[in-house]
Amino acid sequence: MNLPNVTLRQLEYLIAVAETGSLTAAAARCHVSQGAISLALSELERVLDLRLVVRSPRRGAALTAAGTRVLADARRVVGAMGDLGAEARGLSRQVSGVLTVGCYAPIAPFHLPAAIATFERAHPEVSVRFLEGSLPEIGEDLVTGRCEIAFLYDQDLVPGIATRTLYDQPPKVLLPAGHRLRRRRSVALRELADDPFVLLDVPPSERYFRSVFTAAGAEMVVAHRARSFELARSLVARGIGYSITVQQPALTTSYEGLEVVAVALRDDVPTTPVVLGWAAGGPLTRRAQAFADHCAALFAQNR
Repeated sequence: MNLPNVTLRQLEYLIAVAETGSLTAAAARCHVSQGAISLALSELERVLDLRLVVRSPRRGAALTAAGTRVLADARRVVGAMGDLGAEARGLSRQVSGVLTVGCYAPIAPFHLPAAIATFERAHPEVSVRFLEGSLPEIGEDLVTGRCEIAFLYDQDLVPGIATRTLYDQPPKVLLPAGHRLRRRRSVALRELADDPFVLLDVPPSERYFRSVFTAAGAEMVVAHRARSFELARSLVARGIGYSITVQQPALTTSYEGLEVVAVALRDDVPTTPVVLGWAAGGPLTRRAQAFADHCAALFAQNR
């Protein structure tokens, strides 16, 4: 993005307006007057020849489509300038600032707690925040700059996302403790053709699971849809059906304390690697790069 006559302060004000939703709140955050915010945004719009913000007495301030695109670049520029400032102060080895991490919701419990706790311990000058959502939502958050880096599955990613693979593991079948196949070392999906299937239905998981069934030469007939991983496991534990999972929790019981058995799939099926993603087209900030390196080492045991 070419930024003739655009100041860092104007970009910071645009970010503040986007995150607070009003000029008044943005002014309070930036410790300036509302008039200063309004003037800076008007000048930014004039220089870029774009309408960036729609101002409304009743609804506050909202970004236009053009404003949303500029916002993503603004966040990258402000982040890069923060890194440059640290370098200029002789702190080139210190990682600091606020890092917002996104995560595909079903895999968040397996990654976020460990990553945040251990990373902040190793880098106490960094404060980590996080966002959860579907893969399309988190992908959009990366592109628009709402988060710098995110845990994702390597499937159906929005354009403009660069990735680094953390690990890849085959899916397993989840069975209730009393299931006829629970003691098998592996099962074929065709052996479960008459059993009700519980689908973890968080986009785009259905597309992936259908590809698993297709590769196994079986038909996916969904009896129940669960919007959370733990609900799917709890339904299985109650004998309501079976499911398929990529992630394996350390506990083998549901919330009710009922056993859930994970059995390997005998079929040769596609996998969906867990990756770290970020907006392509520019370098990561030092804190995001440090987080990526930290997670690569942390989750190496899952490879």
